[in-house]
Amino acid sequence: MRTRYLWIGLALAWSVSAAAMPYFISDDFPSRFFPGKYFESKGQFYLRNKDYRAAVEMFEVSGYWADKISQYNVGIMYFNGIGIPVDKVRGVAWLRVAAQTHDDLAEHTFQLASAELNAEQRTQAEVLWQELDAKYGDKVSLRRALVRYQQDLAEVGGSHLGFVGNVTVTTAGDNGGLPEIGSVYFDRMNKQRDELIGQITGHVTVGKVGSLPVAAAAKANASQTPITMQPAPAKSSNVEKH
Repeated sequence: MRTRYLWIGLALAWSVSAAAMPYFISDDFPSRFFPGKYFESKGQFYLRNKDYRAAVEMFEVSGYWADKISQYNVGIMYFNGIGIPVDKVRGVAWLRVAAQTHDDLAEHTFQLASAELNAEQRTQAEVLWQELDAKYGDKVSLRRALVRYQQDLAEVGGSHLGFVGNVTVTTAGDNGGLPEIGSVYFDRMNKQRDELIGQITGHVTVGKVGSLPVAAAAKANASQTPITMQPAPAKSSNVEKH
């Protein structure tokens, strides 16, 4: 499943010989080890179905579990008023949270969005960002996500994970419901964990970003001055002030 950001300014996933028994994990994307990705996929689902309030709520929950894409999407939805009332201050505060990893797109977008605020709004955004950072910032959200990962891992494999190769795991997610050897499954989960850590602690880029069409209904409360990918031209010094 290809990960997508919202495009800026455009119309816009054991009992009885337990070691030998199959273990079924329901993981929409997968929910068990990575709730951030699970709720991000829920947000994308609601977005596709034009339930924008539910989408932003799911993205916020996903951001609580260190999902940077969701944090970015929340910022864009608030700033541009995508299906919800415009709140540029809150949008900038969320974009600042998303930009903590110095992702090229998120950081550039935060700078452009912040430049559109006046001095009073920037002060408000700073205060709101401090509140959001205490709950959604990288330091706390990554730690929270990793603790959850270890808890779920222990629940599946017990305190001694040496026997996971004898466990057959069947998931309801991206593996198509096919049985998978435990060691292969957990290697795949560990790789996703390492990718999450790398995304937060290392410099990453999003690469090419595709547009995300937004229905006309979503534009009812949309900002009339959406973010653009280029800085606004400098104002002439001889423009009369009102």
